[in-house]
Amino acid sequence: MSGRGGKKRTKGMSRSARAGVLFPVSRLHRYLRAGTHHTRIGAGAPVYMAAVIEYLTAEILELAGNAARDNKKGRVTPRHILLAVANDEELHQLLRQVTIASGGVLPKIHPELLMKKRGAVRSKLLLDSGPPVLTKVPKTVAARKEVSIKKPPKYLGKGKKGLEAGAGGKKKKGGKTVLSEKKLFLGQKLTVVQSDISEIQADAIVNPTNSTFFMGGEVGSNLEKVGGKDFRDEVDKLRSAQGSLDTAGAAICSGHNFPAKYVIHVNSPTWGQANAVANLEKAIKNCLTLADSKNLTSIALPSVSSGRAGFPKQTAAETILQTISKYFVTKMACRSNKST
Repeated sequence: MSGRGGKKRTKGMSRSARAGVLFPVSRLHRYLRAGTHHTRIGAGAPVYMAAVIEYLTAEILELAGNAARDNKKGRVTPRHILLAVANDEELHQLLRQVTIASGGVLPKIHPELLMKKRGAVRSKLLLDSGPPVLTKVPKTVAARKEVSIKKPPKYLGKGKKGLEAGAGGKKKKGGKTVLSEKKLFLGQKLTVVQSDISEIQADAIVNPTNSTFFMGGEVGSNLEKVGGKDFRDEVDKLRSAQGSLDTAGAAICSGHNFPAKYVIHVNSPTWGQANAVANLEKAIKNCLTLADSKNLTSIALPSVSSGRAGFPKQTAAETILQTISKYFVTKMACRSNKST
C-alpha cells in the first residue's frame, strides 16, 4: 500500500506509554467501569488514577527500602512497609484504616509505665523543663549499656533550665545544676540541667529559627555571639545553599568557637497554627533523624517553640519528651527485626 501512495502503518501505543506512566491505564479504566455507578468516565480519569497510584507506590517502596536497609535486610517485608507508613505522617493519615498483613504493630509504651515514680521531681520536669540534651548510643544491638561522658552537656535557655543526657549526679561544677534524670530505652540518659548552651559538650546543638535562618532568638543570638564571624559565615552559606526552610524542616552546618561540632537549625512551629503540636513533634523527629544521618552520638535539644513561637512551656516540654521517647521506641523496634 505504501508503494501506491498510502499511509505507512505505525505501531500502536498503549495509553500508559502515551501518558508516560508505568501502571496500566486501560486496566484501571476497566476497573472504573466495573466498580463505579457512573455511566460515563472521562478519558483522563484512569490516567490520573494510574499516576496517583504509581506515585504512592514509589513513595511507600522508597521508605520501606530505607527501613529494610536500616535493618540490614536485602528484601522488603510487610514489616518494613508498616514501619514506613506508620512513621510518615501523611501516609499514616491516608492509610489509617488499612491493615497490612504480617506487618505487626508499631511499638508504643507510655513513658509513665517506664519512668520511676519520683513525686515532686517528675512534676518539676514537666512544668519547668527547658531544652533537652540527648546522648545516643552507637547503632549496634550490643551497645545498650549506660553512656558515660567525661564532661556532660549543659544548657542555657529562658530561665536557664534544660535537659541533658550524660552521667548522673545532682550538682556539677561550672555552675551547672542537675534537676532530674531519666533513663531511655537503649541506655541513654535524659537529664534536666541548668547551665550555658554555648558550653555544651555535644556533637550538635539545635537552634530554633524560622524559614530565613533568623539568629535573633535566645539560642541563636547566644551562639552567634560566641561563634563570631566564622559561625555567621557558615549560616550564610547554609542559607544560600538551602534556601527557605519549611515548617519543622531541619538543616545542619558546622559550629565554630564553641564545643559543639555542628548546629542543627530547625524551623520551629508557632503556637496557634494548624497542627502546631504535630509540627513540633515532626521538628524534633527531623532533628534526631538528621543527627542519625551524620552518625552523631550526642545532640542538645533546646525548648523548641517555647520562646517567640509562643508554645506553653509545659506543652512544649511534654511534646519534646514524648517525641524523643517515641523516636527511640521506633529505633528499638527496627533493631528487634535484625534477629528475625
